[in-house]
Amino acid sequence: MRITNYDEYPIKHCTRYYGWLPQSKAFKKQIKKKSPKYFTLCAQEALDVFMLELEKILLRDKNKRLPNVFICERIQQIAINIYQLVRPPLKEAIIIGPLERILTFEDNEHTRNRLPNEYDRNRHIREMLRIKGLSQRLKSYFPFDIINFDTNGNLLNRDGESNRLLYQSFEKIFELQQSIDTFLLFVTTPITHIHPEFQSQFKSDFEFNVSTYPKINDTLLSSVSTTSYDGIIDENKRIAIGFTKSVVMSVARRKGWNCEHQGIYIYKRSGGVTMLNCVVKLYKSQTDTDNNAYVKDVVKVIKKMPVYYSEANDEVIGHFEKVKEYREKVRKEYT
Repeated sequence: MRITNYDEYPIKHCTRYYGWLPQSKAFKKQIKKKSPKYFTLCAQEALDVFMLELEKILLRDKNKRLPNVFICERIQQIAINIYQLVRPPLKEAIIIGPLERILTFEDNEHTRNRLPNEYDRNRHIREMLRIKGLSQRLKSYFPFDIINFDTNGNLLNRDGESNRLLYQSFEKIFELQQSIDTFLLFVTTPITHIHPEFQSQFKSDFEFNVSTYPKINDTLLSSVSTTSYDGIIDENKRIAIGFTKSVVMSVARRKGWNCEHQGIYIYKRSGGVTMLNCVVKLYKSQTDTDNNAYVKDVVKVIKKMPVYYSEANDEVIGHFEKVKEYREKVRKEYT
């Protein structure tokens, strides 16, 4: 179970305040929706939801519920806490189970042609049928305008089934969004422990970019004075370039999307784990190899990203407290 109390964790609010909030405002204006459809993996404090509501990006209906908010949480008691606090329109709007298994679920000989609520003597098969039902329900809610892929797992560590499935669930999102033309994505992962396979991929993709795209080569020389991956002194910048190219852009392009990175933010989590958050706008690619958009985005990342936060300033802390006060105000209305 999570041990972090996010109410006492203002450093993370830097990414919300400087990244998620302004980009959500701009995106809402772009798509011209009264209240965007939002999917989140929020903690039980639900600070992202209440921040977006406080800033009038998410709006409650006449019954004082959030009809366009959908949440996935693996731990039942935390899910209950979130529902009691946030109150989306129906309990069904909160999916209780592991996201990586729900989004990657595929029928097999035990579940094919069977209903999710069917009983089976085998406990393992019963669990598979339960996950099948959750998968069908969550997939039916897609597409979303804004997705907050802020998990407890590590996208850059292939050790263990959970991490492998998490990466596959990240890929699945891009497939499930195909019925719309654009969406906003927040993706967060630890970068303290990166699997050697990813390190090798970061370096090989970097070298490919340097040798293939003169604009990227020139931008590296002017921005970091080297075209060598290992030559980039700032490790955070090196990882940020690698993650955006080898993970976010790679998955997006394979699934038919172009990226516009709006910001990359790095901060320390409790326990000394370094976290990376990307805010990226996705839009449908017009061709199979839209290299102009790709190069433009890589150049933007090299020139301007990431931003590193070692502590929250007074402005962030003030807004952080304002969000919590607003949440308590809403809570009192329920009780």
